[in-house]
Amino acid sequence: MIWTGKKVIPMAFFGLLASAIQAQQTASIVYGSYSSLARAEASRSILEQKLVRSLAISKTEIRDKTFFRVIGPANENIPDLRTRLMQVKADIEPDAWLLIGNSDATPAQAAITPNTSRKDSPMQARPTSAYQESSPASKGPQDFAEISEDSATVSNPFLLAKELTRVARVTDPLTNVIRIKPAATGGVDATTEPLHLPKYDDALLNMRIDGHLDETVWSEIPGYDNMTILEPDTLEVPRYSTVTKLVYTDKGLYVGIWNEQPTDKLLLRLTKRDDYINRDGNHVTLDTSGEGLYGFWFEVALGGAVTDGKVLPEMQYSMEWDGPWYGNSVATEDGYTTEMFLPWSMMAMPDADQQRTMGFYTSRKVAFLDERWGWPSLPMTGSKFMSALQPITLESVNPRQQYALFPFTSTTYDNLDSETGYRTGVDISWRPSSNIQITASLNPDFGTVESDNVVINLTAVETFFPEKRLFFLEGNEIFVTTPRSNVRFSASSSGSTGARATKTSFNPTPTTLVNTRRIGGQAPDPDIPAGVYIPDVELGKPTELMGAFKITGQSGQFRYGILTAFEEDQRFHGIGSNGSEVRLDQDGRNFGVLRFLYENTNNGRKGIGWISTAVTHADGDAYVHGIDTHYLSPSSQWRWDTQLIYSDVDDSDGYGGFTDITYIPSRGIFHKVSFDYLDENLNVDAFGFVRRNDVIMARYVYNYMTSDLKKLRDRSNSWIFNQEYNIDGRVVRSGIFWRTGWTFNNRLKLRTELAYFPRRWDDLNSEDNGEFRTEDRWASEIGIGTDSSKKLSVSFAAGMRQEELGDWTRTAKGGFTYKPNDRLSFDLDFSYFRHDGWLLHQEDRLFTTFKASNWQPSLAMDVFLTARQQLRFTLQWAGIRATEQDFYQVPLDDGYLEPYDKGILEPTDNFTISRITSQLRYRWEIAPLSDLFIVYTRGSNRETRRHDDFEDLFLDSITDPLIDLFVVKLRYRFGT
Repeated sequence: MIWTGKKVIPMAFFGLLASAIQAQQTASIVYGSYSSLARAEASRSILEQKLVRSLAISKTEIRDKTFFRVIGPANENIPDLRTRLMQVKADIEPDAWLLIGNSDATPAQAAITPNTSRKDSPMQARPTSAYQESSPASKGPQDFAEISEDSATVSNPFLLAKELTRVARVTDPLTNVIRIKPAATGGVDATTEPLHLPKYDDALLNMRIDGHLDETVWSEIPGYDNMTILEPDTLEVPRYSTVTKLVYTDKGLYVGIWNEQPTDKLLLRLTKRDDYINRDGNHVTLDTSGEGLYGFWFEVALGGAVTDGKVLPEMQYSMEWDGPWYGNSVATEDGYTTEMFLPWSMMAMPDADQQRTMGFYTSRKVAFLDERWGWPSLPMTGSKFMSALQPITLESVNPRQQYALFPFTSTTYDNLDSETGYRTGVDISWRPSSNIQITASLNPDFGTVESDNVVINLTAVETFFPEKRLFFLEGNEIFVTTPRSNVRFSASSSGSTGARATKTSFNPTPTTLVNTRRIGGQAPDPDIPAGVYIPDVELGKPTELMGAFKITGQSGQFRYGILTAFEEDQRFHGIGSNGSEVRLDQDGRNFGVLRFLYENTNNGRKGIGWISTAVTHADGDAYVHGIDTHYLSPSSQWRWDTQLIYSDVDDSDGYGGFTDITYIPSRGIFHKVSFDYLDENLNVDAFGFVRRNDVIMARYVYNYMTSDLKKLRDRSNSWIFNQEYNIDGRVVRSGIFWRTGWTFNNRLKLRTELAYFPRRWDDLNSEDNGEFRTEDRWASEIGIGTDSSKKLSVSFAAGMRQEELGDWTRTAKGGFTYKPNDRLSFDLDFSYFRHDGWLLHQEDRLFTTFKASNWQPSLAMDVFLTARQQLRFTLQWAGIRATEQDFYQVPLDDGYLEPYDKGILEPTDNFTISRITSQLRYRWEIAPLSDLFIVYTRGSNRETRRHDDFEDLFLDSITDPLIDLFVVKLRYRFGT
């Protein structure tokens, strides 16, 4: 009995103590948490009007950061408070939460007195949702109200304090709308605390991604209407509502967007995937890393055309990715609605415990206004993007093992050889967890369905062609070592903005150690015996691949990637001196890449990475190694990226490196300083791409854009100062560039460009036959483009530029886009160059100047049978007729080119060029990443025929082709 009493007494004591503690526990509802007191006070004012009661603000410290919480009164009846919290989350603030404490304990927060300057709202009843309809049937202009900073009462409790904000006019099913207080500088920033998204069971949702928001879930969950005008970057309140709703399951994220807009102002234009043109649509960016390190973006245009890609810090958008996701968008009586389903299985993401954090951004293009609205308020003219997205939290998002098989079969008929070829292969993708992906391609077929642009390059600088093959695009971001490696996407000539653009004469090239277009590209030239002729077209044929393999993944703060690929042996067909057929074989190459990257996002972003590439071949091996470092300041105003490079090619060692420092002090102002040092032995061409080695370069770029104008929509100015020396200290490239742009309120855009090139040394174009000096030169251009949202839009540009020896070349560029309806489109573009004194290398030390006409037209026609079935015709031609003028040779000593008297019996240097590619393609997108292609391609590269005019050159290229192929290809995706 004594032992039992000793046990019972302590148990009774602790039971009474627990009851006492429970009796002293209190709780309060926290309605919001903010990083600034001003935002907390503004939120409190709005909430008090909705709740018809006073609230307090408390100050707290969390992880060395100060937050101000809008908090309700303490209550000891916690069960009742939990019930009230459910009602608050449903009707007022979905992110409200319960703070449980001890009434007798010292408060952990510093309390700020409740708001007593305002009287209780005269409203007798609280609405059942956060916002009500002001006039559901109204189709007129939006109602606006301005609230004074000194106002003691609010005439409408649903308006945001101190801002011009519209009255909510949202019709069913999207009446549960949330708006966040705009920042003091305008625009709605991301909230400090994450938004907690609702989670549903897939079996209960019964979703159909058809663009109609008619599923029950869209009326049950809250929506967000917080957009501001980002393009132009006025940060003003848009004239129409945009309500975004998010819900997720174990399989993926569902996005529903209601866009208010007059039906006569809607712009629906169907295109193939990844066509970026001016039309209405919705955009979503997801930072799946949760730390601003990498993400994905998705766009659905009105009508259902989709565009996607990847994004890297801070706002490096690229279209070099296609994912298996679903999206659709349809017109409604008061605008249009958009639905998306984004599967988790297609997205790289780190491992996470029960809760996962991501970053979210949404925007909307309003084509007839040429405006982009977005939330959070992150204009592209600012310094922040990836590091400032709206955080969202998701529970238990850890995709299970995922796999996908992409079998394909293709049949190719060569009309010239009367031969039929068959090819069958498969791509395999396996994601054993969310942070690792393994892909392989067996017997791939990467060509024949899409042609590169026709390019004539008569200089010693190589042309860069972007990657288009899905296998190499998937997970490719890990091999992007610096912003210079990333190939930015650019709008088509028809224009993704308000004004139609002319074709550019300058396409910037990347500096990258991994250019996957080398894989399966032109094979090394074979040893050609004397007397054997192999046409250039035969030497330039792409190489088939036996297979490729890739692993990309992440472990904590480390990311890694491995890529290998193996080419088949290549056979060339030539002609012997006696006219007989000769076949020469060339061994295939093996490619390999190894990449590691460590990143730390505490207080900004810091990273260091290593990359090694290898290309092995019977004729020699090439190895390149690089170290890259990265720094992004906490404010995102400063950015520093550096890469050091070492190459070992044919037992020759090369060294180099470059650094880019970017400073964005405020919105619309951009500074960038770059330095390069690449020695004469550095060689990355086997797998990478560098414009040139043997260079010491310094460059400064300044951009300024403003939208705070009365007579213009926006205005931009940019200055570029560039100076390059070779290792010997001679200036090889130098220039000062001034560019301006004015966009008028009617969306017409006027641009000008003026450039000055001081005297320099040319050490490339003689092809290792000596250096020579050139004169200083000027170049100028003026262009204009009309509103691309109209059925017919046109653009035109004219300019002049000096050649190396002082003569002038005149240029004209232009075109039109005609879209009579949403299913039909015509694009015609042309460039014309009238060369005078065009200096071209001939052989050895010899150069010739030419007077030449250079035409480069292109035509494209699209017909959409349905939103997923497209018939497309393209034709590109480049034709040149050049007549020799004067003759020069590189001096044996330093100096300018020396005149050279060519003998009367020597052959003329006159030449013509005619290159054409035409393609008729039918594409049926059966499902995401599942396509049927029927393609007819015809192309020609005519040799010099000096006496033909342009009409003959063009017609002969059409009627006498070097490529004449008919291809049928089916690719289908199976998997989870």
